[in-house]
Amino acid sequence: MIDRLASSLTLTALLLSASDAHAQNRELLGEYRIGIVGRDQGDAIYQATHLGALDAARKLSEQYSIDIELLVFTPNLEQGGSQPASLAGLFIENADGLIISPAEPETLRPSIEFALEQDQQVVFFEHQIDNIEPLAAFVADEVKAGRLAAKALLKELPSRSRVAILINENPDASMQDRLKGARTALGYRRIEKVVRCAPDYQSAIQAIRVAQEADRNDLIQGWLFLGDWPLLGMPALPWKPREFPCVAIQSSPSAFMYIDQGYVNALVVHPYYNWGTASMTALVNMLHNDKIPETTTQQSAPQIIDWRNVERYRESWKTWLK
Repeated sequence: MIDRLASSLTLTALLLSASDAHAQNRELLGEYRIGIVGRDQGDAIYQATHLGALDAARKLSEQYSIDIELLVFTPNLEQGGSQPASLAGLFIENADGLIISPAEPETLRPSIEFALEQDQQVVFFEHQIDNIEPLAAFVADEVKAGRLAAKALLKELPSRSRVAILINENPDASMQDRLKGARTALGYRRIEKVVRCAPDYQSAIQAIRVAQEADRNDLIQGWLFLGDWPLLGMPALPWKPREFPCVAIQSSPSAFMYIDQGYVNALVVHPYYNWGTASMTALVNMLHNDKIPETTTQQSAPQIIDWRNVERYRESWKTWLK
């Protein structure tokens, strides 16, 4: 038993030593392998982030005459993939750096801590894990997103009218931040109801219809969607185009048809593509130039999309999804 344990420890030491040797050899040759792990392959925003990282890798490769390989390990949730499994795959691939949007922080914490112990550079995007010090973190300002969405809705509302807010039935910290921002802008007197639903198209549409039917005195004069689940299918909202002010925080390009047809006045969006470029740049600057970012955590500002800039933003999505 003792002999077996000693053999196991020796093998582990040899594997880690070989891994370090490979990493040092790649560094001398100017070759770097960077892994990226979004939350779900089927979510378009991570395709945009992947492209941002890839474009930055190409640019930096040319700038420094180095070889950067991007390893896309975002899980396919429909096929049973997971972020822990993706991280295990990246360890096997011996990546030099890791870019990740942590979906379940506490589940991922041991894997991220292990990566850091092995001197692997880690960059968070979208969200981060508390009490873990990455190389850099480019996080969404969700409080500001909620506030921007509420302010955009207020511009479309009659004075003193009230609104309903749609939120995930089990809101995580980011969703709670969106609600906090919305409440700050609206004030409690302008909120008629907070409607909760499962984060999918059918559940969201059903929850909206039930709330509208229960509003017999027509107190709800507008809707704020803190997630764009009602916009992930063909229009089925219980009001006619341009009849009801509505603003949503976007995560999918399918929402464009709702602006085009007049069901939604504005979208609030995050810089999905830029998360990829900024993360890749921070990693390569550290790995190749030994340059640490001046600020570890940077909050990325959300943006309002409406009829004035929707065409330009639509073209961006066409590029990201090629």
